[in-house]
Amino acid sequence: MGHKPNAGNYRKEHIRNLPNTKQDFAKPPRFGMPEDSGADDWRGFQNGSTGEPDPEKLWKERRQDWNDEGRREKPRFLSGLIRRTVISCLLFGTVWGIFAVQQPWAYRAQNFITGALSKDMDFTSVRAWYERYFDGAPAFIPIFGDSETARKASVHHKLAPPLTGSIVKPFASTLKGVEIIPSAGSSGSVTVKSVDMGRVLSVSREAEGGIRVTVQHSGGITAEYGHLSGTKRKADDWLQSGDTVGWMEETGASSTNLLYFALIQDKAYIDPAEEIGFD
Repeated sequence: MGHKPNAGNYRKEHIRNLPNTKQDFAKPPRFGMPEDSGADDWRGFQNGSTGEPDPEKLWKERRQDWNDEGRREKPRFLSGLIRRTVISCLLFGTVWGIFAVQQPWAYRAQNFITGALSKDMDFTSVRAWYERYFDGAPAFIPIFGDSETARKASVHHKLAPPLTGSIVKPFASTLKGVEIIPSAGSSGSVTVKSVDMGRVLSVSREAEGGIRVTVQHSGGITAEYGHLSGTKRKADDWLQSGDTVGWMEETGASSTNLLYFALIQDKAYIDPAEEIGFD
């Protein structure tokens, strides 16, 4: 009970002495002052002889030093390359040494290394993990998407006959092509037409003197039109179905114009009669 008046008197005495108390600036600062032209201003301010230094002036004087703080010399490319090369050589030598040693412990290490390099990644489990944590597989990674069996879009269609006529030399006789005679009503020049859309691969002269035009058609089929008397086509010309490939002229009463026609698919000759409906 007797301590309360003494405590109150001590606080009153302390408050009365506050205006007469001068802060001791002579104590050493907790942090060292910078050793530059602004340090004198800070010391004068601590001693009470000068006013507070201008922060802008101090910033301008110390700006270069502050900018340089924290900068470290970047590793050179050559030294980094040398380190990586040395590590790679050590790793390669270690693996080579493991496979060169014929010991039980080496067999286990060899099996582990072989399995790690040859085993396929389990994309199913990776996809399940991704769906569990990210609510769906990433669409931008095709292997995570729904896999669908690719189907070749091809429409098989009958080819148009190169001319109106009938086969007089079947495919079985040569296993290369057929020879077609124009219909009885044809006289004079006979036009040979393209059996389908395609691109002219070559125009060449036959040993017998005729002209042969080779055309790459759709569906991977190549057609040869031979024994032609003339053509206006050249390599890389594009043809639509029914366009003129060439023509055959009458050579006289003793000989008959025959069109040589062959179809090639997958580098093998096929029977044109199975693809084209002749008379």
